[in-house]
Amino acid sequence: MKRNLYLLLAALLAGTAVLGTLGGCAGKGSDQGIDNEGNVIPSDTKTIINFWGWADRYEEAAFNELVAEFNKEYEGIIEVRYTPKSSSGYDDNFVVNMVGGPDVAYAAENYFKQYVDQGVLYDISEYYEQSVAYWETSGGQNGLDEADMLPYTTDRYRYDPVTTTSNADDPLYGIAKDLAPTGIYFNTTFFEAAGIEIVSETEQSIEEWNAAHPDDKKKIMAFYEEDGQYYFNKSIAMSWQECVDLSRKLMEDGGADYGFFSEWWFNYGWSVGGDCIEYIPDDDEAFTGNADEFNGGYYEFTLGDSTKNYIVRDDAGPITVNNTVYGPGEIVSYTDKDDLTDEQKASCNELPSQREAFTEFVRLSQDAGKVLDNVEGVYADVSDFYGAEADGDITGYGITPKPNEMSENKNAYFSSGKVAMLVSTASVQRQFTDNMAAGSFDVAPMLVYKEYSEDGTEVLVHGEQAAHSGSVAIVMNANTRYPNASWLFMEYIASKEGQTIQAQQGFACPYYKSLAYDEDGAFLNSQYAADNAIVFAQATAYETPGDWWYLRDKEWIDDWARVLNTDVRNGTRTLSYFYTCPQYQATQELLYAYTRR
Repeated sequence: MKRNLYLLLAALLAGTAVLGTLGGCAGKGSDQGIDNEGNVIPSDTKTIINFWGWADRYEEAAFNELVAEFNKEYEGIIEVRYTPKSSSGYDDNFVVNMVGGPDVAYAAENYFKQYVDQGVLYDISEYYEQSVAYWETSGGQNGLDEADMLPYTTDRYRYDPVTTTSNADDPLYGIAKDLAPTGIYFNTTFFEAAGIEIVSETEQSIEEWNAAHPDDKKKIMAFYEEDGQYYFNKSIAMSWQECVDLSRKLMEDGGADYGFFSEWWFNYGWSVGGDCIEYIPDDDEAFTGNADEFNGGYYEFTLGDSTKNYIVRDDAGPITVNNTVYGPGEIVSYTDKDDLTDEQKASCNELPSQREAFTEFVRLSQDAGKVLDNVEGVYADVSDFYGAEADGDITGYGITPKPNEMSENKNAYFSSGKVAMLVSTASVQRQFTDNMAAGSFDVAPMLVYKEYSEDGTEVLVHGEQAAHSGSVAIVMNANTRYPNASWLFMEYIASKEGQTIQAQQGFACPYYKSLAYDEDGAFLNSQYAADNAIVFAQATAYETPGDWWYLRDKEWIDDWARVLNTDVRNGTRTLSYFYTCPQYQATQELLYAYTRR
């Protein structure tokens, strides 16, 4: 990377003028200036940038290398001093520590909006925009290649504190350190013990085979039995029912204590178009009751929304609802689905509601056969509710450990052999490589809602691929004296070179398509990568931040989530109780406060 700084052009004086410095953080020297061609004009003294971030030994090694490479490139001009921090108390003390603290730091994605509201983060929008523009005009010699970036990389760190939105044109306050997509890890020893053969064939290749061989079709399922032999296709996403059936097989015949564990409901709800909150704009005619009270719109608490969702059939043409066009395979939004005409519904497949999806998640840890809810009256016919028995009872599966049964964190629970399948992030591949026997784990895609033909050779109805990815922001202190030099370092972390250094250590998925999908690249070819690590690269195309990221803090989540993750998932309270408990009932009023004028 050349020593260029090509931003804040409006702040430049004529010709070779040097940018002024801002008051704030401790450090030596002055900021670096630039000329009107974007070249660094070194100041009289070297700029010292202080950089803080929490790290385990793997991440610390990666950033020691990254900082060393940056300092070598900018020797005598900029020096970054890296201070690894403990994650304990980091978030709670972030605002205080930014006073006289680092110029550049990590910020957890679930807190960064709160930090923006508190005025401690620098708006880097102009820096980023100039960097992207320079990549294009310089022919890829410098700057950031936005066209090659994976989706949901940049916008997750945009935020407008007035509207509380994170749209593509909202201010940018951080840049992703990396992405941590989720997948389903599986312990191959349990599969072997259960007599399950692991295969790998894509859905597309099976569809092509079936089209060419109508009398000899292959099953397009992820878990199936054929001529007495059980198979697991690690390249195809399981349906909800397949996950339950496979988990039971692994427990009954493979010797696993539990078949499956996920601490997140997101994948279930998002796959069918549901969510825990939905943004209602002021101008939405269906929701006009309190519109004048809010800045732009407000949030509706929809965790228990029982209205069915709709997805345009793959073989149907596009439909238009309230001026929004939905193409084949797209789910109609929360604010539009009530306005679907009967004719438009005929072009769609019906999907379960958010409530049905959320119920399916809660069933995982409930004892097999134990009633956790009765849904009589939700629909005209209880058979319309996914998984309901004839009397409306919803019972548990008993395939997932209860939270109070886990004496160690979920990753250790998997690596020690207590659960056969685990939903976790790409960042723990190295941990499993270090702690498990060679070849004893691999990874498969996240679940997708599906309905199959009777012979399992055709997908009749499906939801969207959906799940969450984690991320950490690299942010600039609002009071740094060295914004130009600080951005150069932030940009280096976000560059293809910086992303490659992190990927080599086996804990980070780079957020450039050309790197993430490169079979010979640092991520897929890492000695720590699972055999099927391409699943993580593919997941970055559709995985989004979790609910902790939606708003500036988690006050609207904490109370109901505490009841869910203790009483309900531990089996001491039912879902029927959950929907009527004070914590759940109080959530809507808490949500109104975020956008109320």
